[in-house]
Amino acid sequence: MAVIRSRRRSVTIVEIVMSIVILSVAIPPLMNAFAESAVQSIHPSLAAVAGFLATDRMEEIIARRYRATDGYSAVTTGNFPDETPVSGFSKFNRSVTISNVTAALQPAGSDQGYKRVRVTVSWNGGADAVMVERVFADF
Repeated sequence: MAVIRSRRRSVTIVEIVMSIVILSVAIPPLMNAFAESAVQSIHPSLAAVAGFLATDRMEEIIARRYRATDGYSAVTTGNFPDETPVSGFSKFNRSVTISNVTAALQPAGSDQGYKRVRVTVSWNGGADAVMVERVFADF
């Protein structure tokens, strides 16, 4: 009669310690990678919101420029003040810069019939920004 011996495989303390060492070396870089990807995934959505806010303000300027009661002379920084923060969007700041330029888009000291309008929307303490630019002519 043959005797059947069953071999039970068990985990030794050395194997457990080795597992803990390997996991303690591997997990922190993985966690950092996940945390960084979470931070980076929000950046495109914030940039999209900033782009919409910049376009929104530029559309307001365009509407005012072509309104029958206002016209070219209404395109001034006084009519479009800085917003810190933008109403309803506390993470974003918006500013409008208007400068006189020549027909060749070179800076001009006085009004030559052309104005360069730049709308800048910034977030993240000014570290990130989106700009929309347009030239208006007096015709």
